[in-house]
Amino acid sequence: MIRFALAISLLLALGTGVSAECEACPNCDYENISIQQGDACLNYWTCSGDTISCYYPSVANPGTWNTCSYAPANDWALVSGPSDICFPYAGINSKCEPGNDPYNLGIPGCTASYGLVDEGNSQLL
Repeated sequence: MIRFALAISLLLALGTGVSAECEACPNCDYENISIQQGDACLNYWTCSGDTISCYYPSVANPGTWNTCSYAPANDWALVSGPSDICFPYAGINSKCEPGNDPYNLGIPGCTASYGLVDEGNSQLL
């Protein structure tokens, strides 16, 4: 009976899109901290409805965040945020790891409302 239950659970997991692709925030933005350090990188993201927002430390305005938001219209193109700093499109992650990937395309929907990524170069300056 236990084997049967495990088999059914596995089939349900595979059939519900657990292994689906996710939309993800770009790891870093285009704002360069320094030649040695490189670009400012993702600290955290939020997801609400069908919009993901990605937060990067601002180099030009220390103590604040640059926010880059993406939505499914026009293939997850940038819908708000500075176009000279934000990537023009969100990225696809085929692993769909909930802590790193805000939007699961298989559901479709948010994996959570918030995720702390805390990449290198992601702290407020």
